[in-house]
Amino acid sequence: MRVWKKLASAKWADAWEERLRFLGPERVVINFLPGGKSLRLEAYGIDAAEGRLLVKSFGGSLSVLKSAALHRVLHREEPPLLIRSALVVVTSPEIRDKVRLKYPRRPVLLIPGGVAFGTGHHATTSACLRILTDKSRSLPPGDWDFLDLGTGTGILAFGARLAGARSCRALDFDADAVRTARVNARANGIRNVLFERADVLRWNPGRQWCFVAANLFSGVLQKAASRIAAAVEPGGHLLISGVLRTQEEETLAPFLALGFTRESGLRKGRWVTTLLHAPAPINTNGSWP
Repeated sequence: MRVWKKLASAKWADAWEERLRFLGPERVVINFLPGGKSLRLEAYGIDAAEGRLLVKSFGGSLSVLKSAALHRVLHREEPPLLIRSALVVVTSPEIRDKVRLKYPRRPVLLIPGGVAFGTGHHATTSACLRILTDKSRSLPPGDWDFLDLGTGTGILAFGARLAGARSCRALDFDADAVRTARVNARANGIRNVLFERADVLRWNPGRQWCFVAANLFSGVLQKAASRIAAAVEPGGHLLISGVLRTQEEETLAPFLALGFTRESGLRKGRWVTTLLHAPAPINTNGSWP
């Protein structure tokens, strides 16, 4: 697996998040070095074309992780992630066993640590899980469906099923993410989730869902706004994430222009996650105004 690395001044951290946002928040790691004056940028799961672009545009170096180093990254452990009182996410079977003893009444999701798709510990994913958990309490169990755009490990789809969704459809542009999500579904005994590889910029929904999550980066959300909006049933809910605070207004603008309104949101660090409410369609054929 390819990894791109570069050292930079810590004062430009915000600028680097903007520059690297096209890779998506789950593939980029920014580590502040001791002393606080420098940081190390790392981007994982880079293909050949992305590697050439990064080196040409920003310098740095591109390398291939050897099997031992890759194993350490893929199997890194994170502390248990508690989502309200409804769910716990862990990254290893050993942690799962301990958590089950401590929280015997809570579902425990095992999402092994990976470099490209996230375990739920990233601010965008954890915020999505918290808002999803909160909103699902007002939805009739087993009577609503969920669409997950940019599914990664499948964690939001799994969270939706555990929160009462009747079924889920989960899409990702990355074929490795789709394969990983299917493995995770089997490992957790999660059923009624359909995983597919798709490009949201070319995808046609074909139907509508009560609850849609789009954990994508800002540029994709803006370009695909009309397609994403068309997937939300009238009066349904749209969860927007993967957005930096500095991108919030420009990212939400096309959805608000389509008649969506803000329900709630969470800000965590530099990231913002927003729940939108869909309007009833104006046109009798069900298209958006």
